[in-house]
Amino acid sequence: MVVFNARGLMPPVFTPLNDDLSINYNVIPAYAKYLADNGIKSVLVGGTTGENMCFSVADRKKVADAWVKTGKTCGLHIMVQVGGAPFSDVLELAEYCSKIGVDSLLTLPELYFKPQSVSELVSYVKLVANRAPNLPVLYYHIPSMSKVELNMPSFIIEATQSIPNFKGIKFTSNDLSECAQVLRALKEDQEVFLGADTLLAPAALLGVKSSIGTTFNLFPRLAQDILVAVEENNVAQARNLQNKLSLAAEAHTIEGAWVPIMKAGMEIVSGIKMGPPALPQLPISDEAKKRIAARLKTLQLIN
Repeated sequence: MVVFNARGLMPPVFTPLNDDLSINYNVIPAYAKYLADNGIKSVLVGGTTGENMCFSVADRKKVADAWVKTGKTCGLHIMVQVGGAPFSDVLELAEYCSKIGVDSLLTLPELYFKPQSVSELVSYVKLVANRAPNLPVLYYHIPSMSKVELNMPSFIIEATQSIPNFKGIKFTSNDLSECAQVLRALKEDQEVFLGADTLLAPAALLGVKSSIGTTFNLFPRLAQDILVAVEENNVAQARNLQNKLSLAAEAHTIEGAWVPIMKAGMEIVSGIKMGPPALPQLPISDEAKKRIAARLKTLQLIN
């Protein structure tokens, strides 16, 4: 029986790079400690924020190794995203993760020969899950990037019936109506993780209490306070805090693409060196970084 017990806020971690674009493994222990010290209990390695789709299989394995090693010392649940690669590589990564102490897996769909039906998507996830039968496996629904736009409640029901270690979904969509349907379709030992930072409060009101969001790296306490306010039925406080987190995200988004701006923001807020984004994405300018910092100061999110 495969048990999945990660709940709550799960930052999708950045992959720190040196200026020469090699991976900066030396930063990971301090990064993990920063998250754990700020109340974080689990992380997603190699998601969109982690840029795993840009790295070789060898590098992806090394990054997973580094987080597993560090995670154990910090008490973090380590989820690794294995998709976004040729299918044989996805399977190799899933099998590798099943042997090194990873706690759970997340997989994107096939991104070129896209599944045309719920059954085809279930078949794909099953093939990945079969390579890591000892691990909880979740599906990464991000239609804005994957362009796989299938009905998720139907997928949940079919995947649950045919994949013993299927344990849920990362739901990266602003469609809270469908997200609520997903929540109702899940079994007790499964979970839906919202992937929309700006909808944390309204989703929590619908009963969605777990979330994977880039901004939780930068503002982990603020995100946790939103969930506490909802739990305590303090709607006005939840709204105010959500507004602050949404404005913090908007302070970045005006300057460019999601990962380059957030990677820069993480460095501004935490002081931990994240370095540039991985190619083919390009870093934002120093002027853009200054503008982000100025906006965050206005919001009183940094000194």
